Amino acid sequence: MKDKFENFLERNTTIANEKSLEDYKKLVRLNMYGALIQIVLFVGAFVSGIAYILNQGCTGVFSFFLLWFAASVMKQLGQVEEKVRTLSCATAELERQYTKISHTWKKKAFPDF
Repeated sequence: MKDKFENFLERNTTIANEKSLEDYKKLVRLNMYGALIQIVLFVGAFVSGIAYILNQGCTGVFSFFLLWFAASVMKQLGQVEEKVRTLSCATAELERQYTKISHTWKKKAFPDF
């Protein structure tokens, strides 16, 4: 996903027109649905890790190291996401739509645009 954000930033230094706004919407939708899947996977991995520790003892702690590693990768992705969310816009109308989409991205589980 990080490469998709970086490619978007290379092609769009600003939200200059409707096409760049549509590209932004597609990227945000993909990220929002991907985040929901990741939440399910993280919860499953966490529960599995606890069960593994209960069965195997301290050797099961390794599974939490893997979760920590995955979370650190997600933090790096968050930094790139922030760059994508803070682009300037060419017009007031594009700015209004971009701000609304960015707010939805941060605050809601599903895209409404």
